[in-house]
This record gives sequence, structure tokens and C-alpha cells, in this order.
Amino acid sequence: MLASWTSWTGCEWIKIPDWLDFNMIQGGHCLRYDVRADLVDSTYAADPAKPFLDGEPIYEEHPYCWEPEQGFSTAQDVRRDAYWSVLGGAAGHTYGHHAVWQFSDGGEGELGARGSWTEALEFPAGEQMRHLRELMESLPFTRGEPDQSVLTSEAGSGAERIVANVASNGSYLLVYTPAGQGFSVDTSVVTGSPKAYWFNPRTGEFDEVEVAEKYSPPTSDEDWLLLVEDTA
Repeated sequence: MLASWTSWTGCEWIKIPDWLDFNMIQGGHCLRYDVRADLVDSTYAADPAKPFLDGEPIYEEHPYCWEPEQGFSTAQDVRRDAYWSVLGGAAGHTYGHHAVWQFSDGGEGELGARGSWTEALEFPAGEQMRHLRELMESLPFTRGEPDQSVLTSEAGSGAERIVANVASNGSYLLVYTPAGQGFSVDTSVVTGSPKAYWFNPRTGEFDEVEVAEKYSPPTSDEDWLLLVEDTA
């Protein structure tokens, strides 16, 4: 398996040879939200089309831009990167923790690492990644396509960018709201007998709600995902 690696420029600037199996992007450890969005969008749209994933998104407990004085990434930062990427068409996702990759023993770690790698195995975002996998594997996810056109309200930008993904056969619709913002969406793209659920990315739990045009997440300032699926 051979992959291209794209950090800043995007696949539209690189001639992709046919013998490459997949593309890999590097979201990185800064809060460069719009750059990351462009990387995902341009790699998904690359010609020839290839599976892709973010091989180095923001790691949990990583100092922003490698500068501890700027603060450290949170579980919500990590979840945002994962859901933006997967709903943006990625074939998978990578999780990392700043203390794990260097096997920090809890002393003075490299590049501002805090705590030990064994403690880091219990950090929340690592556990929460399985909720995303289980969600996608419960759906015919190979039919999913990023589709912002179903949003009938502003998608926002930066840390508050809302993203949508729709199954080509009308079997489901996903909308990820990264900061608990309300939104409007065209649920008519889901065929048959649709039902709607709020999915909690922190716990993996579902709560059924009415199928509607406007949605407000159960809590503000936290990320949520709306699932509308054809239960028939």
C-alpha cells in the first residue's frame, strides 16, 4: 500500500500517480480550522479519486501549535477533527495522544507532554473514537457523501463549522454540529419512513426526536450529531 502525504497544499496541487493506493493528509496540531476544511474538501474531490484519511490530526493533550503557553488540546478538539473528516468523505481516521507517541514516563516529556503514556490510555477522546466507528458501521456508510446543500441555514466556519453527509440511496442523513449550534436541514433527502435521533459523541447514546426542519441540540457548547434514517 502506497500513499501520498499532503500537509498544506492539498491534492489539487499535486499530480497523483495511478499507482498510489490512497491519500493521506495532515490536519496538524494547530487550530487551523479553515485550512483543515480545505484539505479535507480538496482531497475528497481529487482526480483521480482515492480513499484518504487524516494521518495526523490534532492529538489529545497536545500543546496548540507546539506551544504549551497557548494551552492544550481537548477531547472536543479531537472529536471535531474526527467527525469533520469522516463526514467529509474520509475512509477512516487516526487518533493520537501526545504522551503516548513518545511513551512519556510522566516526567518531563518532550515538547510539553504532560503525564505518562499509561495514564493517557484512559483519556476520554481515545475511548470516544469507538462511538464514531460504531455509528458509521451501523449504517451503509460506503454510500455516504458530504453534502452541505442540505443545510438550509448557515453552516458557519472555524470551530463552529457544521457539516452534513447524505447516503446516495436516501437511507440516512448525518449533521454534525461541533459547538452545539442549532441548524435547519432538508430531511426530505431521506426516503421511506424516516426517524431522527440525537447522537452523543461523548457517550455513543441515541435519543429519538421528531423529524423536523429545525433542530436545537440538547446542550450548547458541546458537539452533537443528528441522524435521520430510513427505518424501513
